[in-house]
Amino acid sequence: MPRVPLPPPVAGRPFSTSHARQLGLGTGRLKGPDLATPFHGVRIPAAQSVLDVRSRARALAPLLRDGWCFTHLTAVSLWGLPLALSRSGGAVSALHVGVVGGRAPRRPGVVGHDLAPGVDIRSVDGLPVVSPLTAWCQSAALLALDDLIAVGDALAGTWSEHPEAARRPMEALTEAVRSRAGTRGAARLREALGLVRPGVESPKETELRLLLHRAGLPEPEINTKRYDLRGRYLGKPDLSWPDRLVSLEYEGDEHRRDPRRWRSDIARAERFADAGWRMVRATHDDLRGRGAARLLTRLRTLLDP
Repeated sequence: MPRVPLPPPVAGRPFSTSHARQLGLGTGRLKGPDLATPFHGVRIPAAQSVLDVRSRARALAPLLRDGWCFTHLTAVSLWGLPLALSRSGGAVSALHVGVVGGRAPRRPGVVGHDLAPGVDIRSVDGLPVVSPLTAWCQSAALLALDDLIAVGDALAGTWSEHPEAARRPMEALTEAVRSRAGTRGAARLREALGLVRPGVESPKETELRLLLHRAGLPEPEINTKRYDLRGRYLGKPDLSWPDRLVSLEYEGDEHRRDPRRWRSDIARAERFADAGWRMVRATHDDLRGRGAARLLTRLRTLLDP
């Protein structure tokens, strides 16, 4: 017998079983092999993946009630901000949902939170989400310090595709942290704020910058355009010390996989060399262990006044 086609309101998208029954679909149809159950009370097309946070949030959306929204690490991820799961213990696997003036949800795969009235709720791709700054502050008790700094760097930088989650002034971050005084994770949040810097453009830049900071090296300038004595543009190093004519670049694997970028990197290095700069290039292996020790020793020699 041919399978009953799904009506347009639920075809090809996540839907609640209660909505489906209102449309006349029976239990048998909801158990069809073309449908999957990511959460109790929800069906999605079986071919759709729910492996990432965004797709799982969309799958849960049909169950959200008025005053419910995504919060904490889920909101951080939906805003396109960085999360290093290797350091945060995979805590983003469950969806965080907050409720204003109601009972927080309790179900497998969902962590419920009670929210105070007046919380700043926005929309990301049609999903209700707390503001980027609120999400960062909420996650203070759930993230390792360096991950929290990376999210702060992203908020003050240009990483997110969402304008609301990029180029946030440091004053806005400071005020957000001040508003969380006395809450869980407030001390870690204040510590993170002290190490956030505007202008950082990637999580690896954050990691590299923190390595230098903890080694006691001088504070570098971040992604600042450099020119030679004749005013000709040299490039924009990740980190640089103009008084010593030293720059530091993090080279991810994409630099060698992209021939055009690889050639551009070589040309830039030559421009800096011609202008008397010493360019140091670091890779993933230089962020820890013996590689980090060698990098720090080299930088100390170059930066020694």
